[in-house]
Amino acid sequence: MKEHAELGYKMINDSDRPLLVAAAIIAHEHHEKYDGSGYPRGLFGTDIHIYGRITALADVFDALGSKRAYKEKWSDEKIFEYIKKQSGKHFDPILVNIFFTNLDEFLAVRDELQNEDEEEVVSC
Repeated sequence: MKEHAELGYKMINDSDRPLLVAAAIIAHEHHEKYDGSGYPRGLFGTDIHIYGRITALADVFDALGSKRAYKEKWSDEKIFEYIKKQSGKHFDPILVNIFFTNLDEFLAVRDELQNEDEEEVVSC
C-alpha cells in the first residue's frame, strides 16, 4: 500500500505539463506528515510541498467522511476532533486553522459533490 505514493509519482514526474507536475508532487507527498512520520520520504513541516500538505488534509477529511468497505463513515464531530488533534502532527497547523475558519465553505463543497455522486448512482 505504501508504494502507491512512489509509483504514482514515477508514472507522471517526467511531464512538463504544469497540471501533471502538480499531480506528481501530490502523488509523492500526500502521505507525508507534518511531524516527519509520514512516507515515502519522511519529510517534515514545510519541506512537504504545499500541494502535499493541502492534499493530506483534504484526503483524510474525505476518507473519514466516506463509507468504505472496511469502515463506516465518521460523524463530522469525530472528524473535526481528529483533525484538531492531528494539527502539528499529521497536518500543517496553518492549514488546519484555514480549514476551520472556512469550514462552512468546505462543507458546502463536500455536500454538493456528495449530492452529485448520489444523482449519478440514481440515474444509472
